[in-house]
Amino acid sequence: MNAPLETTNLALSQAEQAKRNDLAQRKPYVAAKLARIAEMEERGEISPIIRLEKSYLCNFKCTHCSAEYYMDRHLKNVIKVVDTRSKMEYDDIRNLSRQADELGLARFVITGGEPLVMKDFDQVIEALDPDKHYIITDSNGWFLDLERAKHLKAIGVEKVQISLDSFVEKDHDNFRNKPGSYKRVLRAVDACMEAGLNLILSTVLVKGRARTEEFRQMCEYVTARGIGLYVSYAKPTGSCTEHPEFVIEKEDADILRQLEKEYNVFSHMTPSYGSHKGCITVKGIITVTSTMEVTPCPYIDFSIGNLRETSLKEVLARGMRNPWLGPHRPDCLIGEDPKFIKIHTEKTAGAKLLPLPWGQGFSDNDSLYD
Repeated sequence: MNAPLETTNLALSQAEQAKRNDLAQRKPYVAAKLARIAEMEERGEISPIIRLEKSYLCNFKCTHCSAEYYMDRHLKNVIKVVDTRSKMEYDDIRNLSRQADELGLARFVITGGEPLVMKDFDQVIEALDPDKHYIITDSNGWFLDLERAKHLKAIGVEKVQISLDSFVEKDHDNFRNKPGSYKRVLRAVDACMEAGLNLILSTVLVKGRARTEEFRQMCEYVTARGIGLYVSYAKPTGSCTEHPEFVIEKEDADILRQLEKEYNVFSHMTPSYGSHKGCITVKGIITVTSTMEVTPCPYIDFSIGNLRETSLKEVLARGMRNPWLGPHRPDCLIGEDPKFIKIHTEKTAGAKLLPLPWGQGFSDNDSLYD
């Protein structure tokens, strides 16, 4: 599970401009909304990407998965509870799509779990309305052959973000606990490019990896193929809670920032097209869980509201009033701030169901205003 962002060049490349022109021809309403994002930000408004987690079903069991604690298999086999909370339905998705459109928001990411194992994936896309929103899907690449890639394009998906956690085949397969997954990723890359889908690879940066030859080779590969590489920091949440040794240090982030100058590589902290949000909580991204809770980033297990109880507009405003989330900050809140990490770890320890609802993690006591 990762968050898509744009490339770092301030000026549009010819390839990027061609993609935008193509989208404007096929989906002028979506293209116009995307073009207005910069204007919204100049007015002080926000335009977060909305990650949609309708299902946590997954064919992998990755070492660093941030969603593992939300999955039925974890609740059943480890926590020994049944999640009886009401789950997301198609009408919820249609309502969210409508509210997002009214706010000028333009981008949805289908994530999970592994979205391509969802039997109702096509119905979810239809409920979101690909003529109103730019739709992206995450994938581990396992089921993404050429036929599937062409189908995704046909139903309105514009971009695919595929996970690749090492350029060494054995290491990737071990990290993903799935032999053969590295080869499936490379197949999926070729399939997406042939099908005309926009594509980025995503990878998790663990402590020390930024300085390795393996990581540099991955940077060289994506740059040579004209693909972006989105780098997500390992964070002390989900399955990664059991691996504190994965969490990066400032030196790792500094090395990555240097590599961004040379390769087509970026993270959630990278300035894009002149916009520098810093930590993107609420301002650049939110996640809607399967129980309609909204979290301010994929790695923070505190809700800022439930969309069955509170409108999307008010949830976003509540997030921006929160002193942890709203103000600009140059560091990653859940990846680099030890004070917040301690609070998050203590409050989520022992929780059976995530995220913690509004009032138990974040609350009205967290406000920049009276």
